[in-house]
Amino acid sequence: MKELKAEQVEYAVTVLRKLMDQRGMTQTALGVCSGVAQPEISKILNGEKTPGLEQLRKLFKALGLRLSTILHEIDDSPEEILGYLATPLTAVVADAAKERCLTSVVQRLRDVASEFSQPGFNLYWPGDFTHPVNDKQISAEQVYITDRSAASAFNFILLFCAEPSYGVGQENEISTQAGLPAIRLVPKSMSRMMRGSFIRSTDVVYSGSLATSVDFEKTQFQKALQEIRVSYFRHQALYKRTNGNDFGARLRHLLHDRISGDYDAFAKDIGVSLGYIHAMMNEPFTVSNPSARILKRMSVCLEVSVGHLLGEAHLVDPVITESKASWLQWLKGSPNINGPLAVEIWENWSEQVRYTRAPSVGSARNPTGETAMKVKNWESLYQKKERTRGNGSQHRIKF
Repeated sequence: MKELKAEQVEYAVTVLRKLMDQRGMTQTALGVCSGVAQPEISKILNGEKTPGLEQLRKLFKALGLRLSTILHEIDDSPEEILGYLATPLTAVVADAAKERCLTSVVQRLRDVASEFSQPGFNLYWPGDFTHPVNDKQISAEQVYITDRSAASAFNFILLFCAEPSYGVGQENEISTQAGLPAIRLVPKSMSRMMRGSFIRSTDVVYSGSLATSVDFEKTQFQKALQEIRVSYFRHQALYKRTNGNDFGARLRHLLHDRISGDYDAFAKDIGVSLGYIHAMMNEPFTVSNPSARILKRMSVCLEVSVGHLLGEAHLVDPVITESKASWLQWLKGSPNINGPLAVEIWENWSEQVRYTRAPSVGSARNPTGETAMKVKNWESLYQKKERTRGNGSQHRIKF
């Protein structure tokens, strides 16, 4: 990622502050997890210090997120491919010998991954950040949302299926739902539930156990990492324009507009916890990641289409499509207009239409009988806006 612009830094800090408040994450806890000193975090949050690119990466990584996800960007020249290493923890740390063996396995995996470069691999292990003993001050809710974030938003997941673990089982399903490519270190015998999972993974068989020692074939793991690199760059190309975090704001608006902000009743109606409703409104969409079934239930309760919930209704909305065409026609025929104001007019109008018209559940056609904007309408709206702002000639540019 190239150096950030001032507005990108400001936006990232604003999101960081919001996520910390939403998750109840203190500056001290974030400092321990990120490696950024608490006084530095305080200055960043208070606007007394402008964080660097690496600091922001560390802070969001500690929340289980990639900075590029927050900024809605695809990194064309990545410095690293970030993986989430899921292992048993709670059941292991009670046995010192097993924990030493687990730590040794984690280090060996990192050693092999470090042999790759341009870009290299970086493995995030929760044992370094939310350890059941060393970091017990971090609440269960904070651990879950951090690990869920990483299992959804990182570039890939590496699952070490050693001991029976609720955590690894959840992370297997979370990453499956998120479409993350995966590598799994698996024993020769594993539960049918895990073997039959829908996850798209390369399985590397290991021998031994945490009670004695664990061994795996290095060349097989290297080959699996190479396949992750191929998937990573393919996904970069395929989904370059799909980032965006406006789902939560749209949902919040609809909840206030349609059911007067009764979040608890809405949660019961669609069959999820109240905490999940707040996560859908406040967390990046890659983290909340509601299923198709949940989205359909939401669309019925809110009387909008799933496409509208996802911000895609405008792609098939004839009023918006025709209005965009007339807006472009107006621009081409008006060479001396105030360019920024013209763009602002389009963005404000289209957002208002998307929020207030809300296409019906069953049809993408215009449900209200509204007509599309014409060239004369854009000119009239422009003149009205320009009069309220003053002449604005200092901003006039040619298209």
